[in-house]
Amino acid sequence: MDAVNITYRINLDNKTSEVFEFKLDAETFDLIATDVETYPKWTELKFRQCSHCPLDPSEHTHCPLAVNISHVVERFHHTKSIDIVEMDVTTAERRVIQSTAIQHVIASMFDLIFPSCGCPKTEYMKPLARFHLPLASEEETVFRVTSMYSLAQYFLRTSGQGGMVELNGLGDIYDDMNILNKAVASRLQLATDSDSAKNAIALLDMYSTLVPVLVDDELAELRGFFKAYFPDGELEVAQTNYLEKAKSFSLEVEDVDETSDNINASEPAWMREAKKGEIEEVIPTGPAADMSAADKILQGSSLSLSLEPYGNS
Repeated sequence: MDAVNITYRINLDNKTSEVFEFKLDAETFDLIATDVETYPKWTELKFRQCSHCPLDPSEHTHCPLAVNISHVVERFHHTKSIDIVEMDVTTAERRVIQSTAIQHVIASMFDLIFPSCGCPKTEYMKPLARFHLPLASEEETVFRVTSMYSLAQYFLRTSGQGGMVELNGLGDIYDDMNILNKAVASRLQLATDSDSAKNAIALLDMYSTLVPVLVDDELAELRGFFKAYFPDGELEVAQTNYLEKAKSFSLEVEDVDETSDNINASEPAWMREAKKGEIEEVIPTGPAADMSAADKILQGSSLSLSLEPYGNS
């Protein structure tokens, strides 16, 4: 089997385009990285290393995730997250063309890079990288993630290694992802002044809250897709609409009570309510954040950033 090839072409304007060629190993589905003589300082493993990182700096000089996103970050210093670009993605199975904000395009590329880069904390998502779906919607992402995890449990059961029907372990994976996203966002403070990659991380981190909330609610909002499997009258109607609210997610600066540990400036109000178990209809509105707003969001939030000089890291 040949390598899995995925090409992103991003047309920034009438004169400029950026092309990213991603190759996944045919057997391991690890990302085949391009050799580079030197990497930016912010990619070194010890620089703002994830608190739960199992890698030893004596064996790994650089963070595999940071190394593999660096060539994306470095090529978009001049962009703003709300810049509209045309994305053209080609895989062996399909071609996807879409005009959208560049933060969504970068988030889509990160969605491919994170699981396949060699980071031990993201490799659970590797099946999603193999079957990459550019610009996956909220419903598609939740469906794909939960289906992937359920299939993993099936393989565990059939191989005599346990496995479970419940999705509790998926929450643990996303808890680890949240820690990782914080550290990556902190690295990006040194890496670039642009908010494009930073907002992309914040968009990905939304699922660290959304997926566990939906699992706790027994994925009620997805049940309607499975009516054929239920006898008449046994399918409960969903009482929540977190998925619909997630579609309206935009990065906004809200008034934050800095004395409260429960306030998360990178999350809209509906997401904080979801954590508390509330179902009030609060759908965020407002424009996407500009560059200064993005930095404010990332500071003092679940993606809070440590701004110490590099030498103190």
